[in-house]
Amino acid sequence: MSNDTPSDEWSKTSQKQVMHDLQDLGVKLLGLNTKQLAQMPIDDVLRNAIQETGRIKSRNALKRHKQFIGKLMRDVDPAPIIEQFEIIESPHQMLNKTFHHLEVLRDELISGGKDVIGNVISEYPDIDKQKLRQLVKNAKKEKEHNLTHETDTSNKQGRALFRTLREQALEKAEMNKKLNDSESKSQD
Repeated sequence: MSNDTPSDEWSKTSQKQVMHDLQDLGVKLLGLNTKQLAQMPIDDVLRNAIQETGRIKSRNALKRHKQFIGKLMRDVDPAPIIEQFEIIESPHQMLNKTFHHLEVLRDELISGGKDVIGNVISEYPDIDKQKLRQLVKNAKKEKEHNLTHETDTSNKQGRALFRTLREQALEKAEMNKKLNDSESKSQD
């Protein structure tokens, strides 16, 4: 029978989990390109070990090297590294969310009624309303045509509608950025 108490077991388990998390964070560093790696707040020993990983070809050697990087990670404060990862990943995630939102909006415009057009106009007040209505009308006709002609799967009008929505989203994002920049300058 072991002399370890349940709290000792939990402590060992939690320590192991922390070590695995640090190793996983180190492995995540391996996926960065040179520019992103340069922005990471890590010491030169860890940076050199990460850069050396590209030269390792053996699967077993790579596994050992990842463990070595995990060991080096024990001496590093992970909080700034995690923050830097959030900065790197944030624009990409925002772009994906915006892209998905625009796809849904396009599909709603094609399958929906006039109330959807009104929602888009309220979301993007600077949009050319006549052009939007014409694009929606053309995309609906194209969709109906594709339903009756199974061999025709063109989506030219749907893509044109999406491009218009994307342009409006970019303009809105630029305006918001300029507004935020001017507000932050006025606060300084």
